[in-house]
Amino acid sequence: MSTVLTTWVRALALLATGAVAGLAFNAVRPHGVGLRAGTSSQVPGMCAQPAMPTIPAEHSIEILAPDQAAGLCGDPRTLVADARTAHAFAEGHVTGAIHLPCASTRGAASAALDLLAGKQALIVYGSGTEDAIPVAEEMRRRGDRPDLRVAVLAGGFEAWNQAGLACSSGPCRDCQAPVHQ
Repeated sequence: MSTVLTTWVRALALLATGAVAGLAFNAVRPHGVGLRAGTSSQVPGMCAQPAMPTIPAEHSIEILAPDQAAGLCGDPRTLVADARTAHAFAEGHVTGAIHLPCASTRGAASAALDLLAGKQALIVYGSGTEDAIPVAEEMRRRGDRPDLRVAVLAGGFEAWNQAGLACSSGPCRDCQAPVHQ
């Protein structure tokens, strides 16, 4: 065999070996890339729901009425997180809230976890009650702190606003999503 042909055969053998090894590694990896038709190859968002509930019943998420949440909001040991879009956040949000939508990057979620250090409570709100629950559950799971009080604002931002509680407006400094939607 000529040296050029030998080089090509070796290159193809290396390529095939690498492809087989990569596919095998992907198959045994817990969160491997879906390769079958109809499977998503997107990285799961911050609020990807686990197959089985991971939050023990004794660490459930509380639902707080706006007046109950307002009592905690002024406490420096409480972190408030807005799970709505960057556009909704810019239009109005609870004063002092961080922006933490369900579609947050891992970096944003990690930064929020860093902000939780030394805090005793986390209040999450969305457009309503239901859309904040996945964010609260994910933060509870990722924070792995049984002592942390995690709550969701009943009725979301609209209920807070209708109760006449403190609001701010303006774009989110730390949002990665565009403000206009």
